[in-house]
Amino acid sequence: MAKDFQSDTYVVDDQLQDTLTWLCHHQESFDSFRYDAIDAELVVFHANGQDVIKEGDYLNARYGILITAHNFAK
Repeated sequence: MAKDFQSDTYVVDDQLQDTLTWLCHHQESFDSFRYDAIDAELVVFHANGQDVIKEGDYLNARYGILITAHNFAK
């Protein structure tokens, strides 16, 4: 199944390039992001602060602001 990067919601998987592509399609919902290649950590900065984005997280840009929900079951 093809991923819809224009969709307002996204579930992060192990494909970093897909997560970055989705974020680039929703730049209006956050301020910036940083990727630390040594720690393999993606951090997104937005109006509510910052979030470390991990596999399994649910991202929502529907309301013009990035909302993240962490999957604690992993």
